[in-house]
This record gives sequence, C-alpha cells and structure tokens, in this order.
Amino acid sequence: MKPVTVATFSEREKAEPVRQRLEQEGIHAAVHDESRLQRFWFLAEPVAGIHVAVDRKDWDHARHLLQRLDKTEHVLRNAVRCPQCNSSRVEYPQFTRKFFTPYIVGMVSELFEKDFYCEDCHWTWSQKDLAAARADTQATSARV
Repeated sequence: MKPVTVATFSEREKAEPVRQRLEQEGIHAAVHDESRLQRFWFLAEPVAGIHVAVDRKDWDHARHLLQRLDKTEHVLRNAVRCPQCNSSRVEYPQFTRKFFTPYIVGMVSELFEKDFYCEDCHWTWSQKDLAAARADTQATSARV
C-alpha cells in the first residue's frame, strides 16, 4: 500500500471512526500516528499528528466519499482543516517526517514558530493565525 492522507486529526479516537467508515464502504484505510514523533523531535504537545490514509489508487474515491459523508454524517467535524481550502490533508509542523534531518530541525525549530501545512493548496498558517481568525469569526457572529 502506498499510503496517502485523506484526513488529519489531533486525537486518535477522533480518527478511528473515519477509518472504520471508509472500511465499511470498501476502502482499506489505516491510521498513522505521528504524534509520538512530534513529541520526541519537537518537544511539544502533538497537533495534527494522526493521519487517516488510504492506498494511492483509492485516494480520489475516498476523498469524494468523505466529502459526501461529511455533509450528511459530519464525519470530519473533528478533523484539522486548512483555513484556505478546507482540506483535511494537513501536516504540523510543516517539516515533520518528510524532512531530511528532523532531529536538527526539531532543535532549531524551537527558536521559530511552527506552521501547519496544507498538502492540497500548500497554504501555511500558525496556531496564532488560526486563533485570531476564530476570534474574528466569533466577534462577527456576536455582532449579528
């Protein structure tokens, strides 16, 4: 299986129902936990470290299925999503397992703010940006 992420979560128990739902629809899926890697390399509380992945050949079908199921069953309500394109194919920090020397980067990255990275639209954003956007949305809702 050549795994491709279809959804990202911060907690394994939130990802497992999505994996099970994909399996019910005949798509083999697996949950990959990178939160231990984040905790070890980046010395931080894991965020967006749980990935539901399917085989590359099933990715398009799984993506469309999850979009449909999210509208009716809200299966992605707990997923980490890109604020730009709403995708749940997110990495945090943006240079985790794919980076050449994660240990060195992990140590150096403590000096810099870490960013989320969307695998679909390539948007990056920080937790601070996300919190500010949510605060603006709540303030706007309260005024209406």
